Amino acid sequence: MVKGLVKQLRHRMLISGLLIVILLLAGCGEDPRQGLPGGAAPAVIEIWHSLAGAEGEALAKEVQRIMDGHPEVLIHLEYIAEGEIAQLAYLAQAGGEGPELFLTTAQALTELFQQGALSPVLGNGDSFIGLTSQFKYGEKLYAHPLATDVPLFFYRTDLAQLPATLADFHTTKGVLALTALDTRNLTPWWSAQGGKLTGNGQPVLQDPANLIFLQQLLAWREGNLLLVDPNAWNLFLNAQAAYTIANASQAQGLTADIPWGSVPLTQLTAGQGELLTTRTLGIANSSIKTSESLSPLIRLVEDELLSADSQWAIAKAGKRFPASSSFYSREEAQAGILRQVGLGLAQVWSLPGNALEGKLIPIQDRAWQKAWSGVVPEEALAEAQTEAVKALEAK
Repeated sequence: MVKGLVKQLRHRMLISGLLIVILLLAGCGEDPRQGLPGGAAPAVIEIWHSLAGAEGEALAKEVQRIMDGHPEVLIHLEYIAEGEIAQLAYLAQAGGEGPELFLTTAQALTELFQQGALSPVLGNGDSFIGLTSQFKYGEKLYAHPLATDVPLFFYRTDLAQLPATLADFHTTKGVLALTALDTRNLTPWWSAQGGKLTGNGQPVLQDPANLIFLQQLLAWREGNLLLVDPNAWNLFLNAQAAYTIANASQAQGLTADIPWGSVPLTQLTAGQGELLTTRTLGIANSSIKTSESLSPLIRLVEDELLSADSQWAIAKAGKRFPASSSFYSREEAQAGILRQVGLGLAQVWSLPGNALEGKLIPIQDRAWQKAWSGVVPEEALAEAQTEAVKALEAK
């Protein structure tokens, strides 16, 4: 596997080298000026990305737009699958090579940061604070979010009414179907009711509010009001469930013959609580190739891709939504799903990349799932607390 990656990397490096030589030869001339015909060769900015299909095509169009407006830069796009980008970057940077910019998922960017492949971000973004914080380590920001998705509360108007609050949904007698019993789906509701993972820098998974919340979920299951099924979305589509919590992007697949509505989850918690986003893309600078001489042009490319128009073009092609806060002040974003996404993004849980809570969320999820499978809630949370303390002591 590694040999194949090395061979692939060498091939890419050879192509990039030949491209630079050709550009240098083409740029030879008398008293050249950067980017003009007969002038110096434009600077080559390489971007490694993991955007496929329509999303990748949208990125290519945005890159062409940037080059048309800024002939002083030549942008080379290199597609690399999300699961391979960190390994290839490691191999490339060991030899002082690699891209100037990475554009990939939040998970891949986290892996790149952990192996030292990222430098503090150069470009300027106007993302929501909570959305940006996931790329912050200490006082430094290592990436800007570019596109994302948020959970919404979907309801069928032919089966049940929209509840006044999420805690009151049982009064409508409608069934809520979830794909999984996890923190990501239920964060606004859980946090609005006082749920928490830490206190004074230590795990508190046994907090009374956490227990009460878990017991409420189990009580609703006993009342046939809550079910967990990987096919929850299909149950909603087929009128077997009146409610579900799903990514806002799912609305794009709803047809006119399904009577439905949706609201931000925080609307059902009286504006209290926070939420977690999904499917986030970010853009970051390479720690090897972000040189002082190229920094102004790298920043230029980065800023262009982070503009609200560019974010929207890339995001909608991938059925995501822009991370730009200014985008949601536009008239086109004042209604429907776009407005709901904007309201949700304004209440994203602000967790820095190295936050303790990020490490505890999977542990809490396992506790909830154990309780759902029959373990006494108090015991499930006690086991989770023990696991969390041991995990911290091991570091």
